[in-house]
Amino acid sequence: MFKSRLTKSVIAFSSYMAAILTAPLQASAQLSIGRYGIQPGLESNYLQYQLSGQDLSRMQVIPGCGVGFGAACNKSGAVLQQLVEANNGPSYNNLLIRAAGGDQNYQNFASFYGNNPNLEQIPYTSFWQNDSPYIMDGYRYSLGQTVSRTPQAGLGQVTQNFYWSPEGSPNSVDPRSGLLNLKYSYGRLLLEEVAKIPNWKQQIQSQDLPPEVKQYYVSNISQGLRALNSGSEQQLEGKILNVLSAPYTPEGTPFNRPNAGIPQEFDQIVGQGLSGDVFAGALPILPEGDLISQEIAPIPEGDVVTRGGGSQFPYWTLAGIPLLLLPFLFGGGDDSSDTTSSPPVSQTPPGSETPPVSETPPGSETPPVSETPPGSETPPVSETPPGGQTPPGGEIPPGIQPPPTQRIPESSTLTPLLLLTMIMSIISYRKWLKQKCLN
Repeated sequence: MFKSRLTKSVIAFSSYMAAILTAPLQASAQLSIGRYGIQPGLESNYLQYQLSGQDLSRMQVIPGCGVGFGAACNKSGAVLQQLVEANNGPSYNNLLIRAAGGDQNYQNFASFYGNNPNLEQIPYTSFWQNDSPYIMDGYRYSLGQTVSRTPQAGLGQVTQNFYWSPEGSPNSVDPRSGLLNLKYSYGRLLLEEVAKIPNWKQQIQSQDLPPEVKQYYVSNISQGLRALNSGSEQQLEGKILNVLSAPYTPEGTPFNRPNAGIPQEFDQIVGQGLSGDVFAGALPILPEGDLISQEIAPIPEGDVVTRGGGSQFPYWTLAGIPLLLLPFLFGGGDDSSDTTSSPPVSQTPPGSETPPVSETPPGSETPPVSETPPGSETPPVSETPPGGQTPPGGEIPPGIQPPPTQRIPESSTLTPLLLLTMIMSIISYRKWLKQKCLN
């Protein structure tokens, strides 16, 4: 009983402490990869980038996310959308549906793209550098696929119902141009909504942002509004791209997307997918050789893991708490919860009495103990009644020893728990060691 309670207490305490100490890390989790990390909401884009087989060392990323979320991080359009909503204007979804010509027309449009649920992210995704595969917030990684540039029948009839569709003609629109039309249509509607706010500059200046960031947004939006009033569709298209696709960055990099800063060694790490009926139960195989070793060359802080991105405390040690109490779990001593004590052979079961052999009941004679009464046989004292069961009524006949009680083997959960603990400790330790080496 004591071991059973101790085991349950150790497991519960370990799980409780691990949950408490790791909860803050999970709440503020961000993929700390390269110099800038992966901004919140772009984790699926990063996964798609890896699956595409492109070199991680050439990946261009959004360097921060002071405003917006996902593909809209640090972009002027995100500031404008917040400004519109703060002044009782339409929400993002409402503007998007209006830009697409209504809900039904949007559904018709989505059917040309397999009803992809990520289609609503298109206004803030990138099409620059001829759909560069190295821009991580590009449309191909948001949708999880590339689209054709061959005109598709019927698509033009749908996009001509957009609020604005400068790309292509009603009879000749390819899927890529259809996505651009949705982007341009939303961008124009957004600028028109901002133009209704007389003091939009003051509202941006009052936000809790660094001065250079606010200046960037004000300049970008001013150019977009001037293009809107110019009447030049070509100029308006270019400014909409700046408003919706160019994130703020303090560095002078092409298209405001610096290199992620991931070493070329990681280009050789290739993921391999598994079919749905395959279970991977083995430990993960980490890169061997120079990548993970005690002789690894020191890397300047921030080149691979962002500053403050890793934890200084090795949380993997929490998983080893149950191992410290193994001597108590497997020590000597009987466990009253595992076996049932058998009454001594010399005791008589309750409810029956066996008269002493030496006594004779009044008015009768008792044959010697070694003799057998006529017409019956008495089994030896050491034998068990037929079938190994107690006769009906719960009483054992006089002179018959009760059957010995045997331990019934029960399945134990302790062994798999300990194996799982050791496996998780090894995995956590290797991850922590890798993080420490990269730092």
